[in-house]
Amino acid sequence: MKYSFIFGLSLALAACQSSENQSDSGDQFDLQMDTVMIHPGEEILFLNSGLYHAKLTPDKKYLYNFNYQEYSIEKIDLDELKFVSKITLDKEGPNGLGAYFRSLELIGEDRFLFCSYGQDNIINDQGKKLEQFELAKMGADDERLEERDNILAPLSIDGKAERFAGMVTNWEKKTAKLVLIDREQNQITSFVTPEIEKASKFEIMLNDGESRMGLGTYRFGKVENGKLIFGTGVGHELYVLDPEAEEFRLVRYASELLPPEKSGEYPAEVSSQSEMRVIHEKIQSDINFAAPVWDEKKQVYYRLAFRMEFDDSQPIPEGRFMRETSGATVFLTVLDKDFNPVSEGQLTAMNKYPPFYFAKDGKLWLFENLEDEMGFVRMDISW
Repeated sequence: MKYSFIFGLSLALAACQSSENQSDSGDQFDLQMDTVMIHPGEEILFLNSGLYHAKLTPDKKYLYNFNYQEYSIEKIDLDELKFVSKITLDKEGPNGLGAYFRSLELIGEDRFLFCSYGQDNIINDQGKKLEQFELAKMGADDERLEERDNILAPLSIDGKAERFAGMVTNWEKKTAKLVLIDREQNQITSFVTPEIEKASKFEIMLNDGESRMGLGTYRFGKVENGKLIFGTGVGHELYVLDPEAEEFRLVRYASELLPPEKSGEYPAEVSSQSEMRVIHEKIQSDINFAAPVWDEKKQVYYRLAFRMEFDDSQPIPEGRFMRETSGATVFLTVLDKDFNPVSEGQLTAMNKYPPFYFAKDGKLWLFENLEDEMGFVRMDISW
């Protein structure tokens, strides 16, 4: 699915940076916007997944973009706005990382946790495999994860490769929990997380007698402001882990603008693609919550939320299962360092659902595919 923005104001695009800022004033926020493009050199950067697996270094100087077609990692300098280098990876052999990629996470400044089905690997910034293990098989017998449990977003605690925090889901049992994994002690500690588990109410399985497929809901784990933050797109609640803490704390905050979570009752299984499509569009037309990102300059978190829009008169693209969205209503909540609301409102400058985004240099950066070149729309937000 193509990610794009349509702004109420025209943005002047240049090879590096727009020559002048554009502004947009909504009911709640004042925005100064410009657009920057990444100089690719001779490289063709991988944009097909909308930077879905891209990761930032803690200082936000570099962005690492996983290219699953080439099985490589592209290193982007966000200060210089240019491609730096490519890390070539192996699926097999001494440095083999497995053929079935699952996730990529940063460990500190220059190492990665590269997860494939059946194996997890620590690699350096040259693509050399330093360690191989399997997080799902750690722990004593009474701690060990079940066969159908899937670890999402295993995040390194304190930038080391010894302790991890992650979200564990089980599609068949409709369960979810958070875990702490201590590799040195070979220990897994599980935590009940009902606010994550309720996301399973919005997961649908298609069983038409010939094939089975499922549509899940957005779940995330991120490191922002030194904290490990987990949540789902279904509700506004967050589970937060401070690196020195031994358990997660649940964060809730009140909104005068948005509902606290999705609503409605839906079947867990359907028998036709058309039925699945109708339910999926209804679920996505309800509120969706994205992950918060930390603005170190303004000392706030930005969190986007949105409702997708669909046009029933539009045909489904050939070879696609779902129709394209026709637009979205996008909202922004600004939270202080303790996740208390500071301001909230609709971002009238956006009418497409948010792509990959982060905060850097006091601005919100949103990925934009600019004629198959990597670009970012940057918003300097005041309230």
